[in-house]
Amino acid sequence: MSTSEAALPRAPARAPVVPVAERPAPLSTAQARLWFVHTSRPPTAEYNLQVALLLRGKPDLDALVGAIHRLVRRHEPLRTVVEPRPDGPPVQRVLADPPAVDHRPAAPGADAMARAVATASGELAHVFDLEREPPLRVRLAPLDDAGDTVVLVLTLHHLAFDGWSTAILLRELAEDYRRRGEPALPAPEISYSDYAWWERRTLDHDREALLRYWRGALDGVRELELPTDRPGHGVGGPMGTVRHELSASTMERIRAVAAQAGTSTFAVALAAWFAVLGRYGGQRDFVVGMPVGGRTDLALEPLIGCFVNTLCLRSALRPGESFVESVRRTHLTLADAMAHQALPFEELVRALGPDRRADRNPLFRAFCSGVDAPPSFELDGLDCEFVAPAGTSSRFDLNATFLLGGPRPTVQLDYSKTLFDDTTGADLARRLGVFLDWAVSRPERAVRDVAWMMPGERRRVLETLNGGDLA
Repeated sequence: MSTSEAALPRAPARAPVVPVAERPAPLSTAQARLWFVHTSRPPTAEYNLQVALLLRGKPDLDALVGAIHRLVRRHEPLRTVVEPRPDGPPVQRVLADPPAVDHRPAAPGADAMARAVATASGELAHVFDLEREPPLRVRLAPLDDAGDTVVLVLTLHHLAFDGWSTAILLRELAEDYRRRGEPALPAPEISYSDYAWWERRTLDHDREALLRYWRGALDGVRELELPTDRPGHGVGGPMGTVRHELSASTMERIRAVAAQAGTSTFAVALAAWFAVLGRYGGQRDFVVGMPVGGRTDLALEPLIGCFVNTLCLRSALRPGESFVESVRRTHLTLADAMAHQALPFEELVRALGPDRRADRNPLFRAFCSGVDAPPSFELDGLDCEFVAPAGTSSRFDLNATFLLGGPRPTVQLDYSKTLFDDTTGADLARRLGVFLDWAVSRPERAVRDVAWMMPGERRRVLETLNGGDLA
């Protein structure tokens, strides 16, 4: 679960989600948004997600394949295709059988992890035919003749999966493998199709009130201006990633500021991201995008599927106020947005009518999310290691992810290499980390007075500006 989902009040559902008998189901609003993107331009792998694992210790391949098949049967989005209708919007069509497992050999090489990365990267580039094939591809490739080491790659289209779903998939896969199918794990009480019907009916009731809120919240805001190394927008280009690890003392102070402001650690980090973006672009009023889990009813929490929505958070910076006061206002912005999260992002975009192009996100250029802790996975008697594919494409010009739980709190900055040099990306990530460290060390200090350079770096800059003469 992300910090942005966990640390704020849930938006109350109008009525419980209950099973329905109607078939076929419409696409959910999240699916409809992704389907629109998929059909409005040449299909790409941009919205592919992946769970890839290097397994050592002679895994039981039959038990592993059986666990995957049972997982897919429990969660219908993993075997759902989109069926266009000539007389109306497309609908979901749930296939009876899970996809076949691909047992082709892994990519060549001598090092097991390097081969696993190459295999996962190749799978991630697959372009799904969402009308004809399920949005899940399974590759189970041996890395030695004895079968002691294998790579398991689950590649999924976002239409069927989101960040929350990852924990469900890992937990159920491990439990089913341990049980070897006996006794079987219970299926969820409701299905994703039930949710799609419920969501549509609820939205029909609330749409106008939600539109009024968001029009007011975003009235008059301008697009964030970023001083990039190259002009344009960078969505779909190659992505660079920089990580800045936070010290234990900084994390302790972040928690203290959160308690002082009556909010979450994510709100503290978001306030810092607002401030750094404003200083970087010379702008006070702009929008940052943020994902929200969308599971507004407890009955939805055990389901794999795409529930995620995108919220627009308005910065409205006040450089003269203290950082802790900025955190308090950021908390209010977050809470209001979460309370009005049910309006699909695509409907907001249509209502506001911004410029739409394939290389940009409408309404925002920068993104932000929070993660409580990195995923963990144990598979009965095996040594398991996550595999990170190479060559990921960028969905945003800039994206800050705050991993604030676990033993190594980290700020991760993803940037589009279409726009930014690697040195620029590394510099911005470092400045965000330094700003956050200084801001929480003295939270009563005005935002405009918080440093984003280390003392030695600041001295060198001042010496340069003063012609080398710094008295």
